[in-house]
Amino acid sequence: MMGFLQRGFAYGNRRGFAIPLYTPELKIEEQVLHNSYSGLAGHTGGMKWAGQRFLMPFNRKIATLAFLISKIGSPTGNVTFTIRSYPGDIPLLSKVWRDASDLPAAYPPAEWQEVEFDTPILIEAPVEMIVQFSGGDAANQVVFAYQNTNVKPDEEFIRDVEGADPTQDATYRYKYWE
Repeated sequence: MMGFLQRGFAYGNRRGFAIPLYTPELKIEEQVLHNSYSGLAGHTGGMKWAGQRFLMPFNRKIATLAFLISKIGSPTGNVTFTIRSYPGDIPLLSKVWRDASDLPAAYPPAEWQEVEFDTPILIEAPVEMIVQFSGGDAANQVVFAYQNTNVKPDEEFIRDVEGADPTQDATYRYKYWE
């Protein structure tokens, strides 16, 4: 007579059901306040990216990244969410959200747009979380929400044109495992 393990049920019961695997709960870190908005267009002199710079707390495996963004006009082209090292600007995680034409046409932005990374990684260093878009012009932009009062300490809003500003915070949300 064939034994229980010999039938391929090493981690099941007699009916063949597997023992449920433990799936840790995703936690959320966010900055949801917003009272100002920037346009990302990438035209000559225009911004191509914006986001937040801060020291990632230790032992966080980042699964998703979201920003409060929308569109003005009819922008087209990829909207990409990236987490990169600072300093160095080396991409650690990056994913195309979708085409800018798929964004809601709302001003101010009212809906979170989120990506789920294919291969989440453990990040324990200073990082920049950014939205990138360069397919617009002055009339066709991706609108990015941020806060210019009551900001989080030790974080700063960053933009490719104006640089870093510790008196402002990007509006962001990421989900992670510890």
